[in-house]
Amino acid sequence: MKRIRESAAVLLVTLLLTSSCVTKRPVISQRQKVLPGSSVAVIVDHPNNIKNLVISRFMLKQYQVTAFNAADIYEMKDVFDIKDFKKVSYNVSVKDDDKSLLGMSRTFDSVYKLHVYNFEISKAETLAQIRQKWNVRYLVLLDLKDWEGVSWGRAIDLDTFEVVWVENYPTRYSDTPEKIIDHFILTMSGGR
Repeated sequence: MKRIRESAAVLLVTLLLTSSCVTKRPVISQRQKVLPGSSVAVIVDHPNNIKNLVISRFMLKQYQVTAFNAADIYEMKDVFDIKDFKKVSYNVSVKDDDKSLLGMSRTFDSVYKLHVYNFEISKAETLAQIRQKWNVRYLVLLDLKDWEGVSWGRAIDLDTFEVVWVENYPTRYSDTPEKIIDHFILTMSGGR
């Protein structure tokens, strides 16, 4: 009986270890190369010292990097957040019928649906604005993780709005931010 429990425990640990590796497999898909000399805007959600590191690595590889922050595309008048409507109070007396409460519920549903359905249109308008206002051909999105995490990157062709390169890169203990960025630039430009 003890031997069966030990075998079951070993099997369970093996299954857990192999299943956790499944999520950390490298993934690369590429429709077109983003070659050195291309005009790119790079968005990375990290402190400024890491942003500067990322930009400098692209510049060293001869990319035309446009200074760009995600905040550049918004003005305060443009921000509309559906979360503002999360808590809505409405006074109804006991004498009133349910029609007014039902009307308020329908109004909230309409505002929510309008926001959700307009997302695709807003996304296309934002990408077009980046292309036209900053003369950028590719938008590159990066997320850098410490070791045992998965860093990822995407490149969007702003002429077609298509994703042309994606990669999940399981970060190793020996990786530095420079190595991860250089790896992404190499694979994005068609090297392996």
